[in-house]
Amino acid sequence: MAELIASERIARALGMPGKEGVIRAYGAREVSSRILSLSADKQSGLWSRVAGDGLDIGTLLWAFRHDNPKRDNVGLALVLVAGVTLIDLLTAQTVSARHARGRPNRSGFRGVLKRCGGLARKDMSSPATQN
Repeated sequence: MAELIASERIARALGMPGKEGVIRAYGAREVSSRILSLSADKQSGLWSRVAGDGLDIGTLLWAFRHDNPKRDNVGLALVLVAGVTLIDLLTAQTVSARHARGRPNRSGFRGVLKRCGGLARKDMSSPATQN
């Protein structure tokens, strides 16, 4: 929300005059990623956050030049965004791994009900049960 509301202040603090629109767009991207992260498609939202963090880092690296009088502020922002990126990356990997394993049935035994159902069908078709 800060990028949406205070894009001029952020641009000034980072020595990036004229980039207020980019900062505002990044803020909108962050809000939409967070909304998607809270939806049923949590994985996409989390990975979009990681991708957005990459954009943020790229933009900050562009601003981290020797002729920028606010270079120290940009360096601090890079450290903070790198920390958030690490958290976002670990979260996205954890959620993706959890979803990749599949969801067990409520009893916690995967496939047991399916195998039992197959055995019951075999028993029903055997000659001994047709009496």
